[in-house]
Amino acid sequence: MVERLKVAVEKARALRGGETPRSQKRATDAPTVIERPTSVAADRAWADLEPVKLDEKHLENNRVITRDKKDPAYIAFDVLRTRIMRAFQKNGWSRLGITSPTKGCGKTFVSANLALSMSRAQNQRTILIDMDLRLPALSKVLGVRQNDPARWFLSGQTAPEDFLRSAGPNLAVGVNTDRVRDAAEVIMDERTGETLNGMRAQFDPDIVIYDLPPMLSCDDVIGFLPQLDCVLLVIAGDRTRPDSVTECERLLADQTQLLGILLNKAETSGATKYGYEYGYGYQ
Repeated sequence: MVERLKVAVEKARALRGGETPRSQKRATDAPTVIERPTSVAADRAWADLEPVKLDEKHLENNRVITRDKKDPAYIAFDVLRTRIMRAFQKNGWSRLGITSPTKGCGKTFVSANLALSMSRAQNQRTILIDMDLRLPALSKVLGVRQNDPARWFLSGQTAPEDFLRSAGPNLAVGVNTDRVRDAAEVIMDERTGETLNGMRAQFDPDIVIYDLPPMLSCDDVIGFLPQLDCVLLVIAGDRTRPDSVTECERLLADQTQLLGILLNKAETSGATKYGYEYGYGYQ
């Protein structure tokens, strides 16, 4: 299965513009620090956020391993972080959506670990928001409580400063536990775009990471694409079908930038206990 997925990904990447095959690429491990002056108002907005303490044991039990760097698997996420930060700096981007073809590929696992890896970079502010309104999971994974439902925030009823929580000097998280039946309608409501634009203006983050629903399970991701600069697609070596990768490519074509395809749950030689591989064709 994994080998067939790799072939499908290589073909998709070639169609996107003749990128160098993964086997010929060389990862650069040195973290990139993006320094951007922020306004006094943005500094004050970050300082005024309600703090939340992340429990290390809870994170470990939920496979979030990039905060304390005890597990060597954090290195893969740091490399991923560096590549994404460089792509964002090069293209002037600030909004990343993380999705998968179907449920169970590990998109929330990747979103949480990537956000915490980015939060360790100096002068780099990251906002992580759970936009999987049908089946939210970040609250459970991070152990962060919810005050108001995400739909209240997206509709403008709850202010960004009351929705977001500070999980560190450089990381704010917006979680959700209330499942939304009419999620697509909420996502495509013009008030959602206005709210998210207002949040970015208020907090001036370097990057906003949205943990999105699976692409092929509903139309939520397609409806949310206007709010994104690029998408990272997470696929699972033990369940994703090659034709699902092709279908996601088709749906994203001419709609947004596909930043890369990330293989999770791969058959590895034991390098990491989580079976994680990084890096497929970052722009």
